[in-house]
Amino acid sequence: MGEIYIEENHAYQIDLRKADWSVELHAIYRAAHLDLADVDYICERDGKILLIEYKNAKLAFENGFRAASQFNPYRDDKVANIARKFFDSFFYLAAHQRKRPVRYVYILEWPKGDAFARKMLREKIAKLLPFRLQMQENIKPLIIDDFQVMSIDEWNRAYKDMPISRYVPEK
Repeated sequence: MGEIYIEENHAYQIDLRKADWSVELHAIYRAAHLDLADVDYICERDGKILLIEYKNAKLAFENGFRAASQFNPYRDDKVANIARKFFDSFFYLAAHQRKRPVRYVYILEWPKGDAFARKMLREKIAKLLPFRLQMQENIKPLIIDDFQVMSIDEWNRAYKDMPISRYVPEK
């Protein structure tokens, strides 16, 4: 069974309790002293494994940090890092012999982000993921089944039973 996770800024939470299982990978890698770039969460739902990366660059902007408006997810180093997070997180799946279809979801909010911008970013990052390799080599099961770049609203529409919502600390 999954859990509720609070993102690093303590502004939002993702409710993965409807998942068959879930894990926050960063803590596991840190405890093992591994310097790997990992996705934020992994869960299994409906026979598929979801690798979930969450970035909310809107928060800093909303909190008055105008430099956040300059956040550029298209920069080559940012794109390469998102792709690397897939590969470095895949070690965890391989170690646990999880042989299910893998969907990688990058949940991204930024001041200049819209559906068109997310689609263009998806295309740029997807070129660095192993889609062509698995087709060329006829790899089964697939290394990656799908990759999406979504807003929080798009995530909440697609995964109604695993919503992202504002985090309100208990008093």
